Amino acid sequence: MDFHYVSFGLRIVSSIPLPAPEMAFGPESDVTIDVGAVPEHLADVRFKGVRFQAADGELLLKVDGIAVYHIRKGSRITIAPEKGAKADDILVFLMGSAMGALLHQRAMLVLHAGAVQVDGGSALFSGVSGVGKSTLTACFHKKGYPFLADDLSAVSTGNGRPSVMAGFPQLKLWSDTLKKLEIDPRCLTSVRWGNCLEKYVMPVAFQQTRAVPVKDIFVIQPANRDTIDIIPLKGSDKINSLVDNTFRMNFLKGLGGKSSHFHHCVVLGNTARVFKVLRPNGGFLLSELADAVEEKILS
Repeated sequence: MDFHYVSFGLRIVSSIPLPAPEMAFGPESDVTIDVGAVPEHLADVRFKGVRFQAADGELLLKVDGIAVYHIRKGSRITIAPEKGAKADDILVFLMGSAMGALLHQRAMLVLHAGAVQVDGGSALFSGVSGVGKSTLTACFHKKGYPFLADDLSAVSTGNGRPSVMAGFPQLKLWSDTLKKLEIDPRCLTSVRWGNCLEKYVMPVAFQQTRAVPVKDIFVIQPANRDTIDIIPLKGSDKINSLVDNTFRMNFLKGLGGKSSHFHHCVVLGNTARVFKVLRPNGGFLLSELADAVEEKILS
């Protein structure tokens, strides 16, 4: 039995259920996800890391104890699960790194960012792992802003108006974030996140299937300070911040497409506002941060 979904603007046919509402479409699809045999190694590897090998048009991702993912030509992901691996853990890496590689192969701009819909477009929250992207995304969603993406935001620039393509409708949150948001973790599923770490998966309402123009991008950085400061970036600083916050940039070193990636960053930087958000590294100050960012969005 196959399942049908629309995510990141793509019609997906999957042999395994995904955490999204099923959507009917015609006989043609953009992406196929299935379970099957995968190669041990790729031929003509152009770049490799601890967990992956990348060649022209394909990437092999190995996650110990979970699965091996083979991503090809932006149209197929084959999963070889490890014995005893939890289905929820397999999905985490499928919807994260594996899907990110596929979107790179499709020449989309893939940012390490969460996203919500705001008046006049969308706002993206970017930064390094652990800086609070998902926390801020969840906070804005709780405020009533429609959810678009968590951790991985796919931006299309093809029409000259960069837009976010809505991703899978769920957030992955730490237990302390759930406490701040007054959400009971006992109602949620926990998943593996790195070595000996876990996050909780929180489903959200699926509210948008169309692309949403990018209005604002907030790059969050912890700093040795007691207050929150939001600084507008200009010129090359905008472009560099987008390059620095690209999702799994090392994948592109093997997959190719770095020149088109830079072009996407330039187009996005020329059309969206980009802000550097300095927040105290001694405490997250979630309410204060959300209020300060919201004020910029509405300005």
